[in-house]
Amino acid sequence: MWNLLGFTIVTICVCAHQISAQRQEKLTAMNGYLKNIIANAQIMQAMVQAELGQNIPNPKPNPVYDNFLEAGEMRLQVLEASTAALKTAIGSPNKNCEVTPPPPPTNVIAESATMDNVSSIVVRWDPPNPVPDNLQYKVYFSAIDESGYQAAGEVVFRICDSTQTSASITDLSPRSRYQVRIGTVAGVVSESSSTPELIETPDIIPSMPTNVIMEAISPNSVALKWAPPDIAGEITEYVIYYMEDGNPPLMTDVVSPPGQYHTVEDLSEGTRYVMEVAARSNNGEGPKSVPQEVRTIDFNPPHPLNLNCTAVNKTTVILTWEPPVLLAGDGIIRGYNINYTDSRYREFYLYKTKDASIATAVIDNLEPATMYYFQASSRTRKTFGGGGAVVMCQTKADAPTAPRNVQLELSRIEPPQLTMRWIPSLHTYGPLKNYTLHWGVKNGALRKELIDPTRLRWISDFLDDDTVHELKLYAVNDVGFSDPAIRTFTTPKRETIVPPNVTVNRVRRDNATMMQIRWGPPLHPVRGYFILYRKFDWFYRGRWQVKEINDPTALSSEIIANDPGRSYIVVVRGKAVRRKSSLFEQPYQI
Repeated sequence: MWNLLGFTIVTICVCAHQISAQRQEKLTAMNGYLKNIIANAQIMQAMVQAELGQNIPNPKPNPVYDNFLEAGEMRLQVLEASTAALKTAIGSPNKNCEVTPPPPPTNVIAESATMDNVSSIVVRWDPPNPVPDNLQYKVYFSAIDESGYQAAGEVVFRICDSTQTSASITDLSPRSRYQVRIGTVAGVVSESSSTPELIETPDIIPSMPTNVIMEAISPNSVALKWAPPDIAGEITEYVIYYMEDGNPPLMTDVVSPPGQYHTVEDLSEGTRYVMEVAARSNNGEGPKSVPQEVRTIDFNPPHPLNLNCTAVNKTTVILTWEPPVLLAGDGIIRGYNINYTDSRYREFYLYKTKDASIATAVIDNLEPATMYYFQASSRTRKTFGGGGAVVMCQTKADAPTAPRNVQLELSRIEPPQLTMRWIPSLHTYGPLKNYTLHWGVKNGALRKELIDPTRLRWISDFLDDDTVHELKLYAVNDVGFSDPAIRTFTTPKRETIVPPNVTVNRVRRDNATMMQIRWGPPLHPVRGYFILYRKFDWFYRGRWQVKEINDPTALSSEIIANDPGRSYIVVVRGKAVRRKSSLFEQPYQI
């Protein structure tokens, strides 16, 4: 409505100046109407501006606002009546006086900057399309408050010709709000305008903070105080820059909302830091304060408490502990170290927890049945403290490994007899109870013999000729049996001479029971005899004993029966006459 009214007034003024002098009387009347229109319009404008700062209620009635509406309506009626009278005095409108306003500019962009405590606004635009003749631009500019109220009227900051599509407005206040619009003018009075652009100028960039004071208040924190910058608008935040030992990386702490003191936390104990403080506004960051050095307090962390160890299996233990008691002013414990070794001190190991929230450790890849020593200590970012009491813990036992380097040799030819030797298991995992040997004819019944764990040699019973024997040697501890060391051995083939008509009788002589053994002459010449005998068992447990007779003419012999109540097995064999040196006279080894 107001734009229309202004346009009507301007149009009427232009037309009035184009009327000829002959119509002076009519001009005088028109001048009176115009004065009346202008006076009422100014009153109306003042009323509207006064009301702009008020919150217009909705929907409750407001007597003040109702009076404003009534007064405004009255003023509009007066304006309409004066305008109608003015049109009547003028008569029919002159079509030659009608002017069409040019299109407004497009793509209006306003940008602001602040330097050296002075702000400026640069506004740019594109020409209207089409560009009329005699085109000029007007840059309208006004200051507004945060609520959008325009305290003073607009001013034309600059008038440009059609070749200029930018303007700079300088000497503005930082951190202030402004409204800018671009008007286009063709001819004298015809004008249109772009949509107003609202823009806020940036604040000034503050100078560096002053009177910076630093003090280490704990092993891991430093307190800072400072005074605001000498040059400062509205500071949005402070930034504290610091480096450990003056070397990268550069770390920061942001103080927001801005204050004049701050504590930098999570630092390293006993460490030199270089610190600076800078202030920021919405226009950027100012220079940093003069660098200063400060050193955090030293801290030697106490060791964990109540270290305990439990064996889980043959290769794993679990350690548990309690965090140490920290006093006021102590530093931050970052984690725990576990140092350990075995009872032979062969190697030393280190286990580290990820952080100080962990109070358990699973230590694996240990050896079975081995005693280990454990000690726990606390660590900080830079160092670790002394260890607590040493805790001993033995892993659970495992069965031993197999005996090693098992060797067999034929230690007797007639009758055949083996000797077996070995070296102990690489890992016994505690003391051995015995060595257990399962042996016998391969794929036949096996005998079981227990060998003292201190012995590393075993002699077999007398063996059958030309037979494959299998021997399985085990190491045994409290947990169980090792894997067997398996060996096979084939006894040599010999000429067997069996005398005929072998008989065995028992006779008493000199308070002893004698077995009287007789046989007939063999078919082949012999150089003597050997008699094998043992007690009879349903399960083969005992060993053969041998009696050698070097008389080739002998046909009988007597042997004491040590256990007269038991039956005996007796075997008589003739010794073949050697025709040449025998291979088997030398020990036979595998």
